[in-house]
Amino acid sequence: MVRVPKLAAYLVLFVLVAAAVYMVYTANGIGGLLPSSGGQQLPGDPDGGAEEPQPEEETSGNDPADWEPGNTNQFFVEYRLERERVRSREIDMLQQMINNPNVSGESKLEAENKLLKLQEVMELELLVENAIRAQNFDNAILIMQEDGAMVIVNAEKLSSEEILLIADIAAQSTGLRNSQIKISNQIGK
Repeated sequence: MVRVPKLAAYLVLFVLVAAAVYMVYTANGIGGLLPSSGGQQLPGDPDGGAEEPQPEEETSGNDPADWEPGNTNQFFVEYRLERERVRSREIDMLQQMINNPNVSGESKLEAENKLLKLQEVMELELLVENAIRAQNFDNAILIMQEDGAMVIVNAEKLSSEEILLIADIAAQSTGLRNSQIKISNQIGK
């Protein structure tokens, strides 16, 4: 077995995850959700960023019905964060299987194939989401499914032309037919 493609796959996967984390962090509205770095003083913070630990509160936000209509980017931020959490756990599990000497060669091969498939899906999501945002939509999410895909965009209303444009972008990147792609708008719901 040649190790170069496997290492290259891991390198690409790492770069994609790092790029996704960077994109999520720089998205509108996420800066306040993550801790500030390096002890920088935040405006209105008299003690220079030093905070006393506070007990964790249960946050609403996991249920789309709880999301405030005024903060439309919250849906996209929450979805991406949860998607990254799930992916991180899945990648860790697959890497543990690959590196475990007690796992059969067939299972290791299956885990490697799943890891590569996951990498392909992550690349597709990044490509489609950025291509849609490049068409003047504030935000977009691609959800790949077994027999199609769903694209959710941050828009109050979508015209027929916009729906067709989004479906074409997703179809070209995923290889699916336009009829296999469902388009939804988050604000208009």
